[in-house]
Amino acid sequence: MPFRSKETLQVWLDEFAADDAHGTSAAYVADQEPVDGRDSGLVIFPLRNATTSIYLQPIETGAPDWRVTIEAQPEVTELSPEAVYDLCRELQNAAALCAFLQAKSVEHMALRNADTQD
Repeated sequence: MPFRSKETLQVWLDEFAADDAHGTSAAYVADQEPVDGRDSGLVIFPLRNATTSIYLQPIETGAPDWRVTIEAQPEVTELSPEAVYDLCRELQNAAALCAFLQAKSVEHMALRNADTQD
């Protein structure tokens, strides 16, 4: 499977979601125009407790490192203490997903490099 294809990333999201420790996640792989003929790997992570959006993506094409981007918020968000705790859990889940995608990318690249050396 091509690296960071929509199919590969969906398999990784399904694997992440299957781990009950992370709770439920509404993350999904975005449809994108390929960069230099390759998928760039954009994952959208909708937040239920904020009016902003966040997304996860590799720092650059071909690099295994991922980052979370938090977009500017269009309006003020006022939250109860319980909703702030919920938002913190969502952000913690986004961070865990980002770390998971980075680990899977490193693993994928190591396997690909091992195959080319054989």
